[in-house]
This record gives sequence, structure tokens and C-alpha cells, in this order.
Amino acid sequence: MSTISGEQLALREFCPLYYLLNAIPAKVQKGFRSVLVYLTALDANSDYIAVGSSIGMLYLYCRRVSQMNKYNIEGKSEAITAVKLLSCFDDLVAVGTASGQVALFQLVSQLPGRNKQLRRFDVVGFHKSPVTALAWSANGMKLFSGDDKGKVVYSAVDLDQGVCNPVLLFEEPSAIVQLEYSQKVLLISSHQRSLLFYTQEQALQQLGTRPRKSNGKYGACFQPGLCKQSDLLVYAARPGLRLWRTDIRGLVEDTLVLKPLFNQEVPQFELFPRLGPTGGYRPQERQLGMVSCFLREGWVLSWNEYSVYVLDCLNQVIIGALESSGDIVSVSCTENEIFILKGDRDIVRISNTPEGLASNHILRVRDAVDTGTQAERPWVGERLSHQRGGSVGGTNESRSRSSSITSWDSAQGMTLSTTTEQSELSSSRYSAINQEDFQQELVVKAIKVKKKAKRRRQGDLFGMTQIFYADLREPVQLNSWTFACSFSRVTYDCHLTGLSFCCVAQLAESWMGYTGPGCGILSLVVTDRYIWCLDFKGGLYCSALPDGGLSWQKFEENVQQVALSPSGSLLWKVEQKTMTAYACGKVTIKGKRHWYKALEDCAFVALSEDTAWIISTSGDLYLQTGLNVDRPCARAVKVDCPCPMAQVAARAGVVWALSEHRAVFYREGLSSYCSEGEMWKYDKISESQGLEPICIALGENNTAWALDTSGSLWFRTGVSAKKPQGEDDHWWQVSITDYVVFDQGSLFQTLIQATQNVATATKAPVERVAECLRVAFLSQQSQCQPSLVSSNATGVWIASGRNDFHVAKGSLSGTFWQGVVPRGTVSATKWAFVYSSAVLSKEGSFLWLGQSKKDLFCVWDQDGQMHPNTVQLPQDIEMVQLSACRDALWGLDQHGRVHIRTLSASCPTGMHWNLLDLSQLGKVRLISISCGSQNVWACDGYGMVYFRVGTQHLNPSMMLPAWICIEPPEQPVGVHLIRIHTSPNDRMLWAIDNRGNVHVRTGITDEMPVGTDWEHIPGLQASQLVLSVKTVWVRCPNGEVARRYGITDKNPAGDYWKKIPGLVNWLTVTPMDELWAVSVSGGLSHRLTKTLVHNAVKSHANTGSLSGEDLEEEWEVI
Repeated sequence: MSTISGEQLALREFCPLYYLLNAIPAKVQKGFRSVLVYLTALDANSDYIAVGSSIGMLYLYCRRVSQMNKYNIEGKSEAITAVKLLSCFDDLVAVGTASGQVALFQLVSQLPGRNKQLRRFDVVGFHKSPVTALAWSANGMKLFSGDDKGKVVYSAVDLDQGVCNPVLLFEEPSAIVQLEYSQKVLLISSHQRSLLFYTQEQALQQLGTRPRKSNGKYGACFQPGLCKQSDLLVYAARPGLRLWRTDIRGLVEDTLVLKPLFNQEVPQFELFPRLGPTGGYRPQERQLGMVSCFLREGWVLSWNEYSVYVLDCLNQVIIGALESSGDIVSVSCTENEIFILKGDRDIVRISNTPEGLASNHILRVRDAVDTGTQAERPWVGERLSHQRGGSVGGTNESRSRSSSITSWDSAQGMTLSTTTEQSELSSSRYSAINQEDFQQELVVKAIKVKKKAKRRRQGDLFGMTQIFYADLREPVQLNSWTFACSFSRVTYDCHLTGLSFCCVAQLAESWMGYTGPGCGILSLVVTDRYIWCLDFKGGLYCSALPDGGLSWQKFEENVQQVALSPSGSLLWKVEQKTMTAYACGKVTIKGKRHWYKALEDCAFVALSEDTAWIISTSGDLYLQTGLNVDRPCARAVKVDCPCPMAQVAARAGVVWALSEHRAVFYREGLSSYCSEGEMWKYDKISESQGLEPICIALGENNTAWALDTSGSLWFRTGVSAKKPQGEDDHWWQVSITDYVVFDQGSLFQTLIQATQNVATATKAPVERVAECLRVAFLSQQSQCQPSLVSSNATGVWIASGRNDFHVAKGSLSGTFWQGVVPRGTVSATKWAFVYSSAVLSKEGSFLWLGQSKKDLFCVWDQDGQMHPNTVQLPQDIEMVQLSACRDALWGLDQHGRVHIRTLSASCPTGMHWNLLDLSQLGKVRLISISCGSQNVWACDGYGMVYFRVGTQHLNPSMMLPAWICIEPPEQPVGVHLIRIHTSPNDRMLWAIDNRGNVHVRTGITDEMPVGTDWEHIPGLQASQLVLSVKTVWVRCPNGEVARRYGITDKNPAGDYWKKIPGLVNWLTVTPMDELWAVSVSGGLSHRLTKTLVHNAVKSHANTGSLSGEDLEEEWEVI
């Protein structure tokens, strides 16, 4: 036997795949449960890495553009058990699940002539048990699938016709282990045997004649590169570390006995060091498993649940192995890479070269353009091992890629919302910086801040913070700051005009996430300078308000509940087991603390600056007054209450209470002379809105907050001692669902992935905040009242019940859908539709609404009484769609004919209808129309788009404006546009197809009003689109409403969707961006909004709360 040496053949792990693993969530929210995400299947090629999960979500990472996409396998979210990629003319991926469902996706490609729309095909009715193996033909026209009951199914895929026809090939008596297809021969490995199925002859042939000595997961594979069926060779694993090599007839040509190779020390793959235990079980007897040819002629890769081996069958040498490293779930290989999925969510890449390095001689010629820019990247694994925590210096300019970033800082809460370039072949809105580039350019290091630095004000700690208060237009160079990182040639686009309220609506709220200190968060209290967390085990922790990361200090143990005054000068705790309340004499971290017994049998305590409101375990309410730093507790006085209370909130002469049945009360008559107040008043506003809070809080700027049982956040303003119920006659709901989708591949998304390991200490914005809130506060872990919402001058803070919490430091927009009853109608009137248009001679907008397609009314929204004017429709005509502009109302009837009603200042609702001559369109039947200020767009039943200049009806004897036919988006067979929508100023054009996909027309200018191209907008499906002069709103099939943010003349597609509270049956928007809707019950609703802007952090004198000296000697800023 000969040995193989040479550094170029050393297979090892160069660097963990942090960019991939960080893009896959560790857990998701299902209703009120937090579900862990396990990785269950893996496949990879040179273009993609596909990872299946336990929640039925497929995560597909595009290696070319460093973009993670996810695809949901509809059903009961059962685990994905098999996944198989194919790159041919189109990129395809097949997925099998634990219930036997098989789905295949035709992926979107940016290359010319390739597929531009994601398409899905399903194989149903055949597999009834977990799918265990998948195999493609080289051209993607055949897909084979096997399950653990032995069924093998063949699916004929016709991408041109958009059909997939499955048939059952045959059934084996045992589970299918592995499938491979080549040259019209299907190679099948089951638990009992391996066999060949000749697809043309429909004949079976077993490999060899001897049965296996034992059943097991033994696979077989074809030797690649052979182009004739007669030349095919097969490698098949056998029990006892033996390997057969057979011909296409199943005759065994050679038996390789590999057991002697394992009598020596087996060389192990060198893995990148990992934290924590990495070992795993290794059986007493080694065995081969599934097999695949790898890297060189005669090299075979074999793996099972416990081990991975690379064998040189020609030279009888073990190249490398992975043993005792945890459960191996799935293995896949490319030409020179091995990807190993092991444990719950660890993916290892084994190769002879670092990922993306140009020295890799395996790279194909057609990849030269893409890899040329990657060639000069340094090997990040080497740098990290020798320069742990070091900064990046001397970076080659050739490695950097330019990107345009829109930055926004919401009142010191840094949020990066990006618009970046991806590549010449893709949309110009995506970033060309891939995940590995970013990891190499961004090295996070801890900075030791000396004692003097601790006393700096917030504005001094981040010397460049004020740049982000600008409105972000003029490029500002981004230097090494905040994260102590080097970015090469990356600029922020900043408008140096100051932060104005009119811009607030252009960006969504920013929520940031932080990790708690212990085991879940039962109570979260934020004072002027500090944040306090109580975990489920009774541990009380404290940290200064974050400028970067948090530095938690353990304050106390065995605590059932904690309460602090807004300034932090008063601190009470309720002790576990005894349920006795104690008041702290002086709040310090170091030194001995003095606790004064305040009251026994306490269930809940709330503190203002000078009073304590206590709920006893029996449900009675007590009050202590005259409190201060020197007198933290006093004699308790019983206060009458109408029912047993669960929670109290007190601040600045206002007291609110929450009953055990989730009813809200407020206390009237409080003053500096009467701390007790006079009486409780029931809050009818909460009852009328059906609000069921689980916790309430009083915050800065006379604001009351409530978190309800569904995880929604609400606020009321104007809450004061004179008016404790507040000035609002309703609650405002805050959207905390965050972005529906943020375009992957952007620097924004990469920043989130790069900083997940430091628990979002870098203030990366939180995605899916609302889902994180629907968690443990309804669990049975604790029977006491949770306090999950708190507010101070910097923002509103919300705990999820798990070990994390979120804060919004910038502006927050509250939503309230106000029911409107036009004069002469009743509240029970059910409306079918509502449209809007600008008014020719006055302010405001016209609303065109009706109860059916046979009637129409017009209402001016500035009319206080909302008096409707009847608009007579043509006789025996049903209007299926309306579109209005300042001087015309267009209607499309059930026959596809267009009627125009001229509007004027003297007759704002028009006099009569005129039938538009559509003879130049021939037999075309229009199904959608949309009017701008000067132009009209239309769409026919085949999805063709038409453009016309002029909104008025003209005399047919005159020369009529021409209809210009515009090519629709390139889409698969059977998919076409059904709705077209233009903005009131003619600057935007959006459309919906029959599958609910959204498209935008790009390149629209004054000189080119028809635009230049179409672009698909991912993220959600739409039932309805409406456009204002600023942006686009969409109604989803389930009635949810979302807005598109980031739309500009240079970026007509915008950046991301964000949902707003509320469900509607119909939606319209005025030119000035006011929403009107038909509610789920059929009533007319108007969306009202209110914006809260939090103050900057103030400098507070020491009032007995924690001082800077009480905390840790040195801070680490991440």
C-alpha cells in the first residue's frame, strides 16, 4: 500500500459556517409556544446550500450572492427529512417531509433567459411515511423519491408546461436508504439490498448474488464521468467494512476489504476549535454507510450516523475521518467540499481549500467572473486563530465592494436599513458584499473603557451619534466607531437636515433586542438610569442603561417581585416563600444593603416617587405614603377597591390598576394633599375596544402602556393627575410585528447575522418582535403577576418572558381604526368597496363607495357629517372596478367596457357617463384600469398591459389617444397579471398576478412615462394594492395590511414590507396617504395615527439610586 502526502490534499475545516448558521433562527414562535428549530437535512452544490428543518422550513443559501431564502412547506410544519439540489439550465431543489410530502421548487435566476418566478410542484398521494432519499436526472426532467416503507416514486417534471406527473415505480420490503440516477438507470439502496432499475426496460437487477449478512443503511453510487450506460460502474457498501465495485449488469468485479486499514490509527479531519463538548458515541464496530464518489478518481466518501470516512480505493488508504463528534444527521459533497450536518444545528465544511479561495483548482471556468473578486480574500480562519479579537488593518482595496446604505438612528437606537447592490446579474438594490466578505471585514473586539470614560455622557461615548440624527442624504464616510470595526469603502447616505416629524412616517419603527441575565424574565423595570430584571428562579439583576452591550450585576436572590420608583431612588422586593415585602435603605451594588420589613403577605407592589401601592395575597389593597430615600417604607393604610386587583401602576399622581379579570381601573382625586385619592373609576374605553391586558405601565410624557393577551402593545396619552383616564378616547395600537420581509443579501441583514453571537449587543434591530412576545407569561412557570412592559425617557421596553427583551427608542406610531357612518346610513350598513381620489378645487379627497356593484355614492372626507351624494350608474350596468383622478372617474363594467365621467369644480361628482371607444384594441377584454393625473393604464384577461395618455373622454370624430401595448413581466405558463395600479402623480406603477405576486414597473420618468422593465417584489402575497403619491399599501389574503417602505424615484421597488395593526375586507388610500377601509364586519373605517417621540437621555442628579462607582470597574463595549 502506498501513502499519499501533500499539503494540497489535506482535508480539514478552515472556518465555521457562522454566516450560514446565524441566518437560521434557533427558535420560532408558534402561538404562545417557543419552538426550537432543529436542522434535519442537508444538500449542497457550488451554487447553493439547502438546509431542511424540524419546523417544515427550507433554508436555501445562495453562495454566489450570499443571500438566504426560506421556503415554507405547507402543511402541519412537519420536519423535512430529505433535500436534493440540481443545477442545470434551471436551479431546482426537491424536498421530502416526515409525512411523505414531496415538493420541488424551480428557483428564480437573474441570468438572461432563466426562470424569473419561483414555481412549486407537489408530489402527493404516494408516500405515506417519511421520505428518506431523493435523486434528480441530470436535465431536471425526472425526480425519484423513496420512503422508509420501501416505496419508490418517479415524477416526470415538465417545467415548460408547468406540470409534474408522479407514478409508483415499485416497492421494496424495507426502507430506502439512497437513490442515484444516471444514463437511464436508477440505483436503489434499501436496508436489505442494492439493486439497479432500468427505466426503459422497466426491469430490476440486484447487485451481486450474495445476500447481506446484516441489514442496515448501506448505500451505493455511480462512478461519475462515464457517458455511456455500458461503461457505468457502481460502488456499493457492504457490512464488515467491505466495498463492492460492480458493472451495470450488477456483476461484482472487485471486493475491497477495508477492515485492515482501520487496524492502524485512523487520520481524523482537523476541525476548527469549538466551545463546549464536541464528543459523541462511537460504536464498537466501525461500518460503512451511504457512499458517494469524491474529489479524485477512486476516492469514495462514506458516512453513517456515527462517522464519516474518505477512502482512496485505488491506493487502499484512509484519507481522513470524522468519528466521535456527535450524531451525524446528513452529509453532502460538492467537487472538493464535504458538508456535514451533525447534532441539532451544527454544519461542518471539510475541504482542501478555504471557502471561496482562488487557489482552488476545482473552480469551473464559468465561475471565473464571480470568483475573481473572491480570489484575493485572505484566509479568515487563519487570521481568527492568530488574531483573536484583533482589528483588520491593511485591507486590500480589491477585496472591498461598494454599497449604498441608508442609515437611520431612532433616538439613539441605531438601525441600519439598507439599499445595496448585489451583482450585475441581479437587481441593483441588493448588496454585492457576501457573508464571508463581511465576516472578514468586520472583526468585533472588546474595548476596555477606563473609569473616566464611564462618566461620559451618552453623546460622548459615541462621538458620531449626532450624524445619525440627520435625515440621511449626503454621503458621510463611515469610520471605525461603535463596533470598533473596519469597513472598507462603505458609506452612509445621510441627509444633513435634522430629524423632522414629516420624515418619521417614511421609516418603520425600530425595535432592538437584548439578552437577559438569567433564566427567563418575569419582571422588567426600567428607571431613569438603570434596567432591572427578575428571572423565574428569583434572581434579581441590574445593569446601567445600554450604550452598547449590557453588563449585568446580580443584586439579590429569592425574589418573587420587584418594584422601583421612576427615578430608581426607591426599591422594594417581595421575598419568595414568605411573600413579605422589604424596602431597601440605600440602593448600592457593593457593600452591605439594609432591608426594612414593609408588609407581610404581599402579592404585588408598585412605587411612585413617594408612595407604595401594595396588593396583598388576599386581594386587598394597601397604601404607604411619604416615602423617600431616608424613609423607604411607612405604615400601611387599607384602600377600598371594587374587586380583587392583580397589578397596580403609579406615577406622577396617577394610579391605574388591573383586576384579576383583566379589567382596567384608574384612581380619581389624587393630589399632593391627598395621596390616596377619592374613588376608583372603571375604564370603559378598554371595555369598548375589547382590550384584555396582561400588564400595564405608566411612562414618561403622561403615557399609559398595556400589553394584551395576544402580544399586542397599546398606549394612551394625556394621562395626568387632573385627567387620570387620559385625553384619548381610545387606545392606540403599536405594530410590533416588525418587517414582514427584509431583502436578503443586504448589509443590514448581514450585520444581524454577524452579531447574533454577541446577543444583539450591537443594537441590531429585532425581527419578528411580536412573535417573541407571545411566550412564557401565560405559562405555568410562575403564578405571580408578570411585569413585562416598562417605560422611561429613552423608550418603551418589553420583555418576552423568555431571556430576552426589546426596546423602541425612537418614534412609535399608534394606529386606531375609527368607524365612520355616513349621514343617512346606519352603523349596520355593509359596504362592498371604497375608492379615493383627489378633489379638483379644494382640499381633501373624495371617497367613492357602494354597497354593491349596482350603486355608487360619493363622500368628501373633509365633510364633518360625511354626507353621501348618489352617483347614478348607467342603466343595467354593474361596475366591477372604479378608478378616479382629479378630473375624471373611470368605470369598468362586467362586459369589459369602459365608462368615463368628467368631473369639474362646478360639478365635482360629474353629470353623465360616456362610453369609451375601445375599437383600436380589437377583441381585447379589459379586466383592470387605473388612472393617474395624466395617464391611464389597463390590463386585459391575458395579462397584457396597455398605456394611454389623457384621462378625458374625447369626441370619436377627433383623433383618439393611442393605446400602447406594454410587455408584461416574464412569467411561467398560466401566470399573468390581473390588476394594474398607478399612483395619483403617474410616478409609480404596480401590479398583481393571479397568484398574488406583486410586481413593480421600473424606469418611469417624465421622459419615459411607460418605464423600462418589471421587477418582482418578494415578501408577501397580495389581494389588493393601493397607491398614494408616497408609497404602496397592500391587503393580504387574510385581511392584514402592509406598507412598502423605502420607495424613491431611484428605488421604485422600495426596501421592505411592514404590517400595520388591523384586518380589513377592502382598502383604499388617498393621494396624501390616508387609509380608508371596509372592515371585516362591513363598516367604513378610517385609519387614525398618533406618533410618540421619546426624549433624549437626561443627566440626572444622584437621588440615592445606583452610582457609576457601584458598578463593575470596567465596561466592555461590543
